[in-house]
Amino acid sequence: MALKKLIFIDTNIWLDFYRAKSEAGLTLLGHVETIRDQIIVTYQLESEFKRNRQQVIIDALKELNPPQQIQPPRFLANSKYTKALKKDFENTTRRIESLKKLAKKALVDPTHHDSVYKICQRIFHGETSLVLKRDDEIRKQIRSRAWRRFLHGNPPRKKGDTSFGDAFNWEWMIVCAQKEGAELVIVSRDGDYGINFENKSYINNHLRQEFSDRVDKRRNLQLYNKLSEALREFDVTVTEPEEKEEEQIQESEFKAPTSPQDFLAIQNSLFTGFSDLKNLTQANWNNTDFSEIRKILNPYLSQKSEPPPPNKNSSDKKEEN
Repeated sequence: MALKKLIFIDTNIWLDFYRAKSEAGLTLLGHVETIRDQIIVTYQLESEFKRNRQQVIIDALKELNPPQQIQPPRFLANSKYTKALKKDFENTTRRIESLKKLAKKALVDPTHHDSVYKICQRIFHGETSLVLKRDDEIRKQIRSRAWRRFLHGNPPRKKGDTSFGDAFNWEWMIVCAQKEGAELVIVSRDGDYGINFENKSYINNHLRQEFSDRVDKRRNLQLYNKLSEALREFDVTVTEPEEKEEEQIQESEFKAPTSPQDFLAIQNSLFTGFSDLKNLTQANWNNTDFSEIRKILNPYLSQKSEPPPPNKNSSDKKEEN
């Protein structure tokens, strides 16, 4: 008899459904709902989702801009093609404004105008023993344990964390796995629960040992950074377009810079408060959160920031002339 499996999906993965650019992103959410009775949820997770949801929507809307209007040469101004171009531009602009109006409705009243929100709400408020609600008495024990592990510096947590939300969620996962005698699958790419190396996730050693001690050493604990891969653990068929959509979402979160302009964009948009990119990296050189950025920027930072001195010989020749 196969062991029961439970799944916990981290907040950022839920928010990915707003970042999806194709229908495949929403069908992936539909797959999630089919296993709702195996999904671990806390009111802390719901709170994080709702705190960040509107900003993610606004970020997605930033790409929803009308195309640049084409100005053909004046001698073609009366051409039927020029008139058709102008009409298409006006239609496109009008439709984009209509889409923005729909987005505003979703921001104000998601219960009626946001399909992603509706599905998430059904899952977050499911009538299962895996959903921890704000009025459940056990929440006090969970909170106490989470606070204790946070003070001890134990994972799951981010560097510099000032809240124990991840610890709270983990303590509830342990309780659910204990009472269900189940294995656990975690979907997260934030580095809270482990590390990613060569496109594969590895659960934190401390968490694995703790899971074995508190649940059962015969029960498996797995970490995935892609929902499409995790769903296969539950015999859910995921299509190739759904896999590609998730890959594109993850790639768009941090696009590797390839030009000096890209480096300046990083400086201006992500690391404001530093005078230049070199100072930024030196100031954070010992911060492991910047490991990937350091890897990319090393070749550039090794170069001199000052302009090269003038060629002495050539200046001597000029003076002689």
